[in-house]
Amino acid sequence: MTHPKIPITGTGWDQNLNRALAVLEENHHFLFSAYPDADALGTMLALALYLNQIDKQATLFLPHPVGRHLHVLKEIIRYNDIQVLTEAQALRSLGGQVDTVVFCDTAHSRLIPCFSWFRDAFLDRKVQVIEIDHHFGNDSAAIAPDGIHLFRHANSSTEIAAQLLQAWHRNSPNLPAPFEFRNIALSLLMGLQADTFGGQAAQVPEDYDSWNRLLATGLELPGSGEKPLSVGNGHRFRRPEEILEDLNRLSPDQRQCVEELKGKIIRHRGVGELNLLDSTLAHLSREPIKNGNGEFFQIWNAMANVVPKVGGKIGLFYFNGTNAEGEDCVFVKLRRAFDFHRFDLRESENLLKSSFGDHFQGGGGHAMAVSFRIHPMREPDFRARIPGLITHLQEKIE
Repeated sequence: MTHPKIPITGTGWDQNLNRALAVLEENHHFLFSAYPDADALGTMLALALYLNQIDKQATLFLPHPVGRHLHVLKEIIRYNDIQVLTEAQALRSLGGQVDTVVFCDTAHSRLIPCFSWFRDAFLDRKVQVIEIDHHFGNDSAAIAPDGIHLFRHANSSTEIAAQLLQAWHRNSPNLPAPFEFRNIALSLLMGLQADTFGGQAAQVPEDYDSWNRLLATGLELPGSGEKPLSVGNGHRFRRPEEILEDLNRLSPDQRQCVEELKGKIIRHRGVGELNLLDSTLAHLSREPIKNGNGEFFQIWNAMANVVPKVGGKIGLFYFNGTNAEGEDCVFVKLRRAFDFHRFDLRESENLLKSSFGDHFQGGGGHAMAVSFRIHPMREPDFRARIPGLITHLQEKIE
């Protein structure tokens, strides 16, 4: 039985926040898991850094390679000697040590790498679970129904982590002030900037402005004994905008690839379409790229705002990839243009279910950005279903 996520507000939110704070204060070894995008990794890392500062143990489970565009977060992990596990078998060895598992920025258990290992090693033994997430929709569900749920309408999961840290220090002012550690502020800003495209796609603009302003003051600090981190030309991040610029920085070869892909966008009425299947990528003029080779995300991210802009209102992408368990699938992603607000893209899920039938794996996201997974199928059969999706989108936006 699944337990769909709903945003928690009012007294329910206060109660869950206080329960989470009690666990953070009482327990000692915290294991973090999520798919390592900027928001998920920033959430895990900010909390792990603070736990280490107050002499608690934090371990990150990262079985998938962390992208090169997140080099700053990798550097923070390495410098601060945060324990990282990369093999599922290692989870079993921690079974008797970990007293809290924290799932970050994860809509559903199917998106957790090696979830069966987590279930066997921790969940079945009733280890305490905290879930931090801002994804809601038909495909979202609580990972541990009896866990502590910090589910909130937020621009990023790092916003929720920041609120948690802020409340912790308010309740225990004798502890260090979390945002006075530059690397904590930087980790939180990384997720906030990435998930909102620098505020352009903020779902709750007033919260974005408030957190961005507060956390930006942490960038001005000398580092509280932490290693000063630099970007390519040697200057430190001093403004949130520089964080986003670094996340989006492309090599000359990647820029060439982006320019070539711009020429492959098909413009329908109100909808831009970009085919990024392996068969298409293999015919690019540069060395072939594919999802998972370390640079695909940066190239796709560079196109993510271009395709909706070319289409006018919505961008449609599809590409080959693997799900959290390492199984092949095809991703179908939709993005709204920044200035288009009428259509909640999560409403497209039922059409994909009916179009792809048993091949539909699931998916979800936000009103302005969604991602769905399709079981592998013959490319002609897959492509034959795309016109129906485009027609559906056009009907919704007109």
